Amino acid sequence: MYEFKDEFERKEKKFKIYIFLFVISVLIHTFIDVFDLGIEKVSGVGIVISLLFFCVILYFGLRRKFWAEVMIKFFVWLNIILLFLIITVKILGL
Repeated sequence: MYEFKDEFERKEKKFKIYIFLFVISVLIHTFIDVFDLGIEKVSGVGIVISLLFFCVILYFGLRRKFWAEVMIKFFVWLNIILLFLIITVKILGL
């Protein structure tokens, strides 16, 4: 189906926000892994593999592959939920 210009712009803006949040969440995830904030133990090789995985997803997401866009949205929401859980646990001291 054809889209109106404002619909396309709205979808494009939403996509750019997801890409931005994906990059930010990957950076936060890497920061947590590198400085080992008590979440999980990951070796240096695991960090490199996860960064490579995220780069592949980002590459295909920017090429507008449907499966990559779904994975980007999934990772963004998963990381947002996990960050809220981490903050809650740190505040409550559990």
